Amino acid sequence: MSHPTTIHRSDLIAKCNQFLNGEITALGLEVYAGELMSQDHFDWDDAVISEIVFQWDNPDINFPITRKNIELWKHQLETGENLLADHNLWSVHIDRQKKICEKYDSIWKPINKKLRIGLGSDIMSNPVHGLRHPEERGTTGWFIWTGEYSEKEAFFEPITGEHLLELRPEIIKYLALDIGYRFSIDEDRGEDVWVDIK
Repeated sequence: MSHPTTIHRSDLIAKCNQFLNGEITALGLEVYAGELMSQDHFDWDDAVISEIVFQWDNPDINFPITRKNIELWKHQLETGENLLADHNLWSVHIDRQKKICEKYDSIWKPINKKLRIGLGSDIMSNPVHGLRHPEERGTTGWFIWTGEYSEKEAFFEPITGEHLLELRPEIIKYLALDIGYRFSIDEDRGEDVWVDIK
């Protein structure tokens, strides 16, 4: 009787790289995971592997197989740190929002994640600045930018809260601050939140 083939983290990392290099599709990854789940002759090296294989086999009830999520799964396989929920589930940020509002004496005024935020410059840069104006139709009232602010008309481009969640989930906890609040966050200098009284 043959022994089961053990699947290691390096095997799944290789699959992540294939996806990121365009060598395998989301469907191909789902099929691969389905084969691992359905065959008795495969075994897992650890619990992280079995969790990720299950998620790949069931993207409809877990996380979609996207480029960003594959990067996050690869990160989890390499470091053990699981950031999938932070980048995919708005609900995990609600308590964080409430704590920020309490800390800075703001009412909790959550946004509709499907409405637009004005986004200026490269959102992946630092520091990040945000200012909440009154909402207009289809918008949250939030304007977020990095680096130097510009008065140019085309400086801000629309982005939904859902898309911002995928890109910079650490910003989401500030987005329930009331109208008139500003924030500035930087990896080195920390956070600063205040009411813009102008």
